[in-house]
Amino acid sequence: MSTERPTELSSNPEQPERHHPAAWAGVALTLIAGVVYGVLQQMLQQLPATRVELDELRTNAPALMRLMIVGASAALLNLVAVILCLVGFIAPGRSRLAAFVGAVVSGVMLLAFISIVLVSVMLGD
Repeated sequence: MSTERPTELSSNPEQPERHHPAAWAGVALTLIAGVVYGVLQQMLQQLPATRVELDELRTNAPALMRLMIVGASAALLNLVAVILCLVGFIAPGRSRLAAFVGAVVSGVMLLAFISIVLVSVMLGD
């Protein structure tokens, strides 16, 4: 019998830290949410500009439903992206750069969307 202890696995300081998969998923969802926000902006630019045409739009349920679905999808994607980036940020032993950048970008996009919705609700009659 040998009296040697088996070598313990230790982290190699020369090996770079890997990014957490949740952080990368959050970054990917952030990019997808950005594309969906772009689609929403294009849809909003096609809305009528006059008051009479806007009043007619209120009776057009399919058009309003499409706007609601695209907006809600973008917000939900963005919220999931923020959560995934935060999970990747607090994961131990992982690089936090991608998670931090994804969380910041997602958070700013989500705050911008929420502020636009709140302002439009306050200004609406």
